[in-house]
Amino acid sequence: GRGDVVGALPIELAKRGHKVITIAPRYDQYADAWDTSVVVKVDGEDVRFFHSVKKGVHRVWVDHPWFLAKVWGKTGSKLYGPVSGADYVDNNKRFALFCKAAIESQKALPFGFGEDCIFVANDWHSALVPVLLKDVYQPKGQFKNAKVALCIHNIAFQGRMWEDSFKELGLPQSSFQKLAFTDGQGRVYDEKNPMKEDEKPVYGGQYKKVNWLKAGILASDTVLTVSPNYAAEIAADESGGVELDKYIREKGGAVGIVNGMDVEEWDPRADKYLTIKYDKTNVYAGKAAAKEALQADVGLPVDPKAPLFAFIGRLEEQKGVDILLEAIPKILAKAPNAQVVVLGTGKAKFEKQLAAVDKAFKGKAKGVVKFSAPLAHLITAGADFILVPSRFEPCGLIQLHAMQYGTVPVVASTGGLVDTVKEGVTGFHMGALDKDGLVPADVEALASTCARAAQVFSTPLYREMVYNCISQDLSWSKPAIKWEGVLESMKAGKPVATSTKAASVKVPVAETIPYPVAATDKPLTRPVPATAPKTVSNGVSSYSAAAPTSSTSSAGTSGLNASATPSAPRVATAPRTVPTPAAAPATTTSTTTTTTTAPKVPVSATTGASTSAPKKSA
Repeated sequence: GRGDVVGALPIELAKRGHKVITIAPRYDQYADAWDTSVVVKVDGEDVRFFHSVKKGVHRVWVDHPWFLAKVWGKTGSKLYGPVSGADYVDNNKRFALFCKAAIESQKALPFGFGEDCIFVANDWHSALVPVLLKDVYQPKGQFKNAKVALCIHNIAFQGRMWEDSFKELGLPQSSFQKLAFTDGQGRVYDEKNPMKEDEKPVYGGQYKKVNWLKAGILASDTVLTVSPNYAAEIAADESGGVELDKYIREKGGAVGIVNGMDVEEWDPRADKYLTIKYDKTNVYAGKAAAKEALQADVGLPVDPKAPLFAFIGRLEEQKGVDILLEAIPKILAKAPNAQVVVLGTGKAKFEKQLAAVDKAFKGKAKGVVKFSAPLAHLITAGADFILVPSRFEPCGLIQLHAMQYGTVPVVASTGGLVDTVKEGVTGFHMGALDKDGLVPADVEALASTCARAAQVFSTPLYREMVYNCISQDLSWSKPAIKWEGVLESMKAGKPVATSTKAASVKVPVAETIPYPVAATDKPLTRPVPATAPKTVSNGVSSYSAAAPTSSTSSAGTSGLNASATPSAPRVATAPRTVPTPAAAPATTTSTTTTTTTAPKVPVSATTGASTSAPKKSA
């Protein structure tokens, strides 16, 4: 999510000649981060800065006991609150201090960019940066040429706090209207009132709050988000925008740029968790070997003919895990030879349900309730299909990781999944799902789409889809060019084009396949791993690195044959159109988004996350 973006995008911008600094709270002891000895006073508090340079990017950490001491020894999920659904009661003070320190760092640090720069605030945690610049610094003649963008990674998280917390922010009274907000929730999600697992949003109401993300939207020069379709969704209505849609429309919409992915961490050619590496020239053999290892590792029958569906992610409603758990018996009924693997942790009720999957569907489905990087990589390589039944998904990384490994996504038609997965070419769409609850139609849509995918498995079309997936450039190189265009337009004072029209997705009816599909396939020669004793490394089954030999597979045995390399993608035909969220009112600004002659601009990215930090010390 946010940490992946702040980790990778600055590196690509630096490669393109820009000076880039990222600023995050210091949540841990980072091995290659050094104390700069620079101390500034922020709201009467002494704040220090730690620093490192990595791949051309300056990484700065704001050091104060409210960050490091408060979360010492806790997992990354406890940075904002003691439990899921709860915030620390002093988050307003913590992140107000962070926002002010981020701005002050540019004046105080010897390698800072000074006042002539562009700030990119990320989500609510740094959404006061635009407010501070416009209402505090610029009226004093400071940072008068600075620009500020706000990037929304997930609009559901807004920093809603009680109205009386405004007085702790150190802002002028004139800023209050930017933050003022009313909603229907009679409380905020603090330590004393954690969110209930099944709690639904209440729109409208008269409970007076402040909303940091709202203020950031109104005060920023440009609003960005992580895919064009999500940009349209959050501007369309109060459900998509979680009551902030009208403010996004007031700004003329948001700029949607699809995220890239870390192609070094996720690279089947060099994945440290895979014994047999592969690329697009031998993807079929490579995936067959990974599938065999995966089936053996999780305790499923080793069967190359079985279409293997997998899910990796948080066990919560947003990710549609409740829909998936209900759909498993239907999937196995519609595709009797299929297998299902689910890996994840999250809400207790879903963990309990997932733990029962093994017993309920012995030999057909496996639930793994833990976080395991080795297993996540093995699933990504070894599964035939990756399931992404999200109710909403701003961009999504799982489908990008899967396609990088030649694994075909089966996705809900929402957010960035619409922008990144093409029906019948690089994946399968199940249509948009109900955002507010578990409905039988969504369970049926997921099961029926899996049945369609199972029909395509082991056919020439499936191999085309595998090849289409792995042949894409999913790195940050192209998104960085789009980001560069936006930032340079901002620097030059030019307007920026926004994304206000939701894309339509064409999804085949029920379980029919509107594509030309051969029932069987002729034998094709492919390289396969030589038979070798099985070994186990780091808890993941693997095979000793014997030299590969050439063999001929029988028709339709695994659906993965190295010589089946298509010349061009095949496009789906005769589909029906499934409605997607309504487009926002026409607020597109007529502008250019790239500038080839503008000077390279210094960029300062602020974030509340630290997942892009250097490796921790032992």
